[in-house]
Amino acid sequence: MSERAFRLISGMALWAILLFSTIYENNQLMIAFCIILLFEGITNWRIPSLISRLRYGHTHNDIEAVNDPGRSGIKNIEAERMIRFMIVLFLFVSYFSFPNILWFFPWYVAGMMIVAGISNICPMVMFLRWIGFR
Repeated sequence: MSERAFRLISGMALWAILLFSTIYENNQLMIAFCIILLFEGITNWRIPSLISRLRYGHTHNDIEAVNDPGRSGIKNIEAERMIRFMIVLFLFVSYFSFPNILWFFPWYVAGMMIVAGISNICPMVMFLRWIGFR
């Protein structure tokens, strides 16, 4: 799965989770969404790749993270990996910490993820690459 498709599907899933959470006042799906994004960010394993590997065995997409010993610090972390941490941080602050003040921000994040998936232009990833992430 490409990062463009990931952003589009994640944005639509986040939008649906927000809609479900608003109607039924249930936060369990949002917590599960954040846990999945944290898992992908920490391990650099993509859920579709894991499912494909479990289902079909070894595929052409290796799950192992690329680690270049010549690079260290911020330059060794991918911007696409960091965007998952940023999404979880934004959702945690706006949805769980200050829901009455920042009620609109999770909807904004979902909308921006959908737009980034459609247009393949993500301002946050561009900013993260500009400050030094690869």
